[in-house]
Amino acid sequence: MEQSKRDPRAPQPSMVSLIPCEEEFTPKTSEGVLREASIDVLIPIHNEWHVLRPCLDSIEAFTTLPNVQLTVLDDGSDAFVVERLEHWLASGGLPKRVLRNEEALGFVQNSNRGFRESTADMVVLLNSDTVVTPGWLEGMLEVMQGDGEIACVMPMSNQCSLHSLDIPMGWNIFQYAADLRRRMPAQPFDAVTVGGFCLMIRREALDDVGPYDEIFGRGYGEESDWCMRARSRGWKVTGTPHTYVYHRGKVTFKDFKQKTFKEHNYQIFMDRWSDDYSAAMAQYHETDALEPLRGAYVRMGGTSPPPVLSAFVDRVKTGGTTYATGEAVRYVRDQGGIRRVPKIVSSRGLVRSRYSKHPLPQGFESKRRPRVTYILEKFSRSGGVLSVVQLVNRLTLMGWDAKIATHHEHNQEHLDAFMLYHHPYVYPTVEDMIDHFPQSDIIVATLWSTAEKVRRIIERRQPNAVPWYFVQDDETRFFHELDRGARAKVLESYEYIPNKIVKSEWLRGILRERGHESHKVGLGLDLDLFYTTNNPFERPQRILAMTRPQTPRRGFPALMATLAEVKERRPEVEIALYGCDDLSGYDVPFEHTNLGVVPSEKLRAMYNEGTIVLDLSDFQGLGRMGLEAMACGCATVLTKFGGIAEYARDDENCFSVDPANTAECVEATLRLIDDDALRHRFIQAGLETAQAFSCDVEARATSRLFAHSLAIEADVSSGRIDIAKPTRKPEARVNAMPPNTP
Repeated sequence: MEQSKRDPRAPQPSMVSLIPCEEEFTPKTSEGVLREASIDVLIPIHNEWHVLRPCLDSIEAFTTLPNVQLTVLDDGSDAFVVERLEHWLASGGLPKRVLRNEEALGFVQNSNRGFRESTADMVVLLNSDTVVTPGWLEGMLEVMQGDGEIACVMPMSNQCSLHSLDIPMGWNIFQYAADLRRRMPAQPFDAVTVGGFCLMIRREALDDVGPYDEIFGRGYGEESDWCMRARSRGWKVTGTPHTYVYHRGKVTFKDFKQKTFKEHNYQIFMDRWSDDYSAAMAQYHETDALEPLRGAYVRMGGTSPPPVLSAFVDRVKTGGTTYATGEAVRYVRDQGGIRRVPKIVSSRGLVRSRYSKHPLPQGFESKRRPRVTYILEKFSRSGGVLSVVQLVNRLTLMGWDAKIATHHEHNQEHLDAFMLYHHPYVYPTVEDMIDHFPQSDIIVATLWSTAEKVRRIIERRQPNAVPWYFVQDDETRFFHELDRGARAKVLESYEYIPNKIVKSEWLRGILRERGHESHKVGLGLDLDLFYTTNNPFERPQRILAMTRPQTPRRGFPALMATLAEVKERRPEVEIALYGCDDLSGYDVPFEHTNLGVVPSEKLRAMYNEGTIVLDLSDFQGLGRMGLEAMACGCATVLTKFGGIAEYARDDENCFSVDPANTAECVEATLRLIDDDALRHRFIQAGLETAQAFSCDVEARATSRLFAHSLAIEADVSSGRIDIAKPTRKPEARVNAMPPNTP
C-alpha cells in the first residue's frame, strides 16, 4: 500500500468521526432550558498540538448547544502550532477565535486574559490535553441552572487529583461517560476545590470573586485558591458525577509542578486557607460522595509481575524451555544482573498461591459497533507498543469499539505512560485471558507469542471472530541463530493467522519468501508531535545517539566504537546519549552528556537540540527513531539493514551504513559534521520524507482493511464505519484480502 504524500500546510481532517448513538450518549435534560445560556469555552495552550487537535475535534463533534464560542488562548506557541490554528479558524463549524500572546505569560495570566475578554453567561476553562464526551456541556449546564448559588462545576475525569475516577477496565471514555450519565443523578456534590482541567464558571461568580490570583505565577494552585475565595463569599463549589471528560494530565507543566508547586504555590495556598481548607476536606472525606461511583465497576488489583517460578513456568508453556530460559536471562540482566536475584525473589515470591484469586475484568462490549481487540504481550516502552496504542486510539475516534488485552504474566507497570482512550483488559494469566476474552469481531495478534493465543481464543471461544496478525518485525531475529526452537516458534506463528499487516516492503518480502501474503500499511508517525521548532540549519553541532546496552541488536558496541573515534577526531562536537538512565556500569570511552530515558513527550525537544542522529542497530524492522529525527530536522546516519529502507535512501536523505564497519560509520558521521551543504541537503530531504508517514493515514487504511474483512462498507476517505453493524457474510471471515489501495 503506497504512502500518500502529505502537505504539512494543508488543513487536516478531523480525528473524530464517531457519531454518538445510545451507547455513547443518553440525553437527560430539557434542551429548551439549556439553550438560553451563552457559553464561552476558553482553552489555554502552549504548543502541544498533538493533544490539542483531538481536544478541538471532540468539542466540534460533541457540542450541540447553539450559543457556544470556542476561544483558544495561545500563550506564545511556536510557528507550527500558529499555522495549525490558522487552518482551524478557517475550518468552519462552531464560532471560534484565537487570542494570542506573542510571549508566553504562563497559565494564570493567560487564563485571566480569557476571563477578561469573555462576556458569556458561562465560562468554561478547558485544558488542551482533554477529550470531551457527548453531553459534556449539557451535564455541567444542567447543574449550574439547577442552583443559582453554584459558582462553578467540574465533570468527573481520570486525572483530577482527589476527585479522579479510573476508567473501568474494558471500557472506553465514551462508553464510561454515557454509563455515568445513565447511572448518576444530576445532583452536584461539594468538591471543596475543583480540578482546573475542565471548569464551568458562572459569570456572576467570576465578577464577584475576580480572576485568578497572579501570585501563583505560571500556574498550579490558582484554581484551588479561587474556589476558597468563592466559598468565603458564600458561593458553592461543586462537581457533577454524571458528566465525564477525559484528561491526559501533566503534559505542559509536569516538571514545573514538581519543582515549584510544593515548594512555593502550595505554601502560599496553605498560608491563606489552612484552617478552612482542612475543615472542609475533613467533611468531604466523611461524606465521601464519590464512593458509590468508585465501587460501581469491577476493577482488577495492581499490575505487579507474577511470582518468579510461576512466570518461568508460564513462559515454558508459551514458547518452550529454551525460550523461557532466554527470557529469564534477559529479565535478570535488565534488572541489574545476578546479584539482584535474591531481591527479585524476596519482592515477588516464588510461586503463585493456589488460593490467590483476581477479579476478572468485566468490560463494555458494544452491541452497535464493530469490536476489534489487539493482544499485547506487555506494555513495554517500545515503538511496537506505541504503534498499537496510536492505532487503537484513532480507531476509537473513528467509530470502532477498539480495545487492548494483555495479562499479568509480564509486568504492566508502564501502562500509565501511554495516552489511552480506554482502559485495557489486564487478565491475571494467559489462561484467564483466553477463557474470558471479550467478545470481538476482529482479534489482532501483535507478536509471535500472541498469535498462538489468538488461535486458541478463536478455536475455543469465538469461532466467528476474524483473526489478524500485525507483524511489525522479522521476529526470528529476536533470537540467536542457534536458538532454533524459538525461531521455529516464530515461523509457526505465521501459520495460525491468514490475514497479516506489515509495515514495509522488506518485511512483506520476507513473509512472501516464507509462503505468506500480507498487506502493507506504512508506519504511522505522529506528525502533530514531531516537527521542527527552530531553524534546523542553524543549530550548534550536537550528535544524538540512542544507547540500549541491554538490547544486543541495538548495536551498543558498534556505537561506542564509532563515537569514540568521532570524538577523538572532532573533540569540539558534543555527543548526547539517551535511552539508558545509568551508563556508569558500561564502557563509554569519551566525554558525553547522558540524557537518560527520554519520555515520548520530550523527544521532540531533544531532537530539536541535535544536528546529527545515529542509529547503528544490527537491523531495524522499520526504525521509528530515524523518521522522528528527520521530522525534527536532524541529519541521520542509519543502519542499512532491515525495513528501514522503506524511508532511508543512502546519500539522498541519510547515510545508510553497515554498523559492523566502524570506518564507514565514522567517515559518514565526519562528513556530516564537516560539510554544511551536505548536512543541509539531508535535513531538507528528511523533512520531506517524514511527511509521507502519517498515523492518520495508517489508521484509515487499517480501518478499511478491517471493515472489508467484516463485509462492512467504510467511508473511503476517512475509514469511518457505520454506527450499526450490518449482517456480515460468513465467507468474509475466512481470508480477507482486499486490494492494496491507499
